[in-house]
Amino acid sequence: MAMAARRLLAFHLRPPAHPLAAAIAAPHRRRKHDAVACRAAAGKGKSKARARDKDGNKRQQRRVQEEHLKRRTRSGAAFDADLYRRHSHSQHVPVMLGEVLAAFRRPLPLRSFVDCTLGAGGHSLAMMEAHPEMELYIGMDVDPSALEIGRSRIEAFLANRETNGDDEDASQRTLRAYTHAKNFKYIKHVLGSVDENIAVGTSGVDGILIDLGMSSMQVNRSDRGFSVLQDGPLDMRMDPKGSLSNLSKERVPVQEEGKVGLRLQQGCFRP
Repeated sequence: MAMAARRLLAFHLRPPAHPLAAAIAAPHRRRKHDAVACRAAAGKGKSKARARDKDGNKRQQRRVQEEHLKRRTRSGAAFDADLYRRHSHSQHVPVMLGEVLAAFRRPLPLRSFVDCTLGAGGHSLAMMEAHPEMELYIGMDVDPSALEIGRSRIEAFLANRETNGDDEDASQRTLRAYTHAKNFKYIKHVLGSVDENIAVGTSGVDGILIDLGMSSMQVNRSDRGFSVLQDGPLDMRMDPKGSLSNLSKERVPVQEEGKVGLRLQQGCFRP
């Protein structure tokens, strides 16, 4: 019994053979090119991560921009982000652009078009793009600073179309475009200066657009006198060089701030 116990004890104390003994006994030696390869792989991983972060930031910025544009369109129609990005300006977003295009939708031809409130030119540019058959365009605006923005954008649009247009569609290069620093109440005079036949009613025009009211180009500038968010002169002239006979500060008597606020509160309409 004692001998059997010793043999059994010796058997259990014998170190078992390990299949990885050879590998453990001879560890792998990292060569110089292995370290370089590891650093290169790590660099590629970081580059991909930075690229993913950059793409994510761009997508987030694009979503924010689209939400901002959507709010400023004042439209209940489906939002066409590409359409608004093409025709919006840093100082102004054309409102209800989809509805305007729908009102003048093809196949009805629009060979002559008058934009009585040109502004930054968003509506006019969209109409030119949607109606390549247009032959005569007239843009009017009483605000000279807004007119300058719209005029420069239209000139750039037409120059680009002439450069990149197809030779097969020569009609795209025959558009006559005019801009006038005039109030739309002088539309007949403006039309007559362009073509007498239009003014007398012989031919007429195919479409007229009037976007009434102020725009961000007036409201966002305190020196124009329209803003209620910033202090500025009580001016409110669309044409800063216009007559002073109807200037608001001549009509509004000087009163205390509290009395003016009370009058506004009592006289305003709250839906």
